[in-house]
Amino acid sequence: MKRAAFILFFILHSSFFIFAQNIPNGDFENWWVYPKSLYETPKNWTDNDLMYQQFDQAYRGITVLKTTRSHSGKYALQMGVAIDHGDTVNGGVYSTGNMDSLMKVLYHTSSAGFPCSQKYGTFTGYYIFDNKPGDTAVFGVILTKWNWVVKKRDTIVNSILRIGDNHTDYVPFVVPLKYRQKVEVPDTAFISIGIQAEFGKPARVGTTLIIDDLQFSGRPPKDNKE
Repeated sequence: MKRAAFILFFILHSSFFIFAQNIPNGDFENWWVYPKSLYETPKNWTDNDLMYQQFDQAYRGITVLKTTRSHSGKYALQMGVAIDHGDTVNGGVYSTGNMDSLMKVLYHTSSAGFPCSQKYGTFTGYYIFDNKPGDTAVFGVILTKWNWVVKKRDTIVNSILRIGDNHTDYVPFVVPLKYRQKVEVPDTAFISIGIQAEFGKPARVGTTLIIDDLQFSGRPPKDNKE
């Protein structure tokens, strides 16, 4: 069966200064060749190339690269759009350290992410976006907490930001974290970032998104008033 034209987007140490990092490898300094794959990927993250290879071992597209065009430190993460065997693959990355966890999210059998036991107000970082018409950069955050009563995860935050503006140098992005449950404190965070096109169409080759220095910061507005 022909692979999908694009992956459905989930909702989804600097030598110059110290980066207050609370997202694992949020500065994208640490990379490795993912086991049993051809791909170098940032540690603590997975991506659409690895996902496609799960479904088709012949896949050779490249949508995620390590780049020295960093906001701080040595490296940043660059995403693009690839065509492989006639299919278009949008660049996308996910804050889970292995494909098994990500596949469970895909099939709605489990949640994935990294420990996060504090209520933050924003998800922030820096990005460069060189986009073709209609393509957008998408930044998504899900914060969850295990509910021992019903024995499943409650979604505390599900926030997303779409940006279509072109930026040739680093600019900050800010995703306000909107809490569905005001009093609950999450225990897990899941981040998804990538390239999307409008109306469910595949993105265009030539669109490039570079990200660096991701972090959570601040407190929710209500907490700031207390």
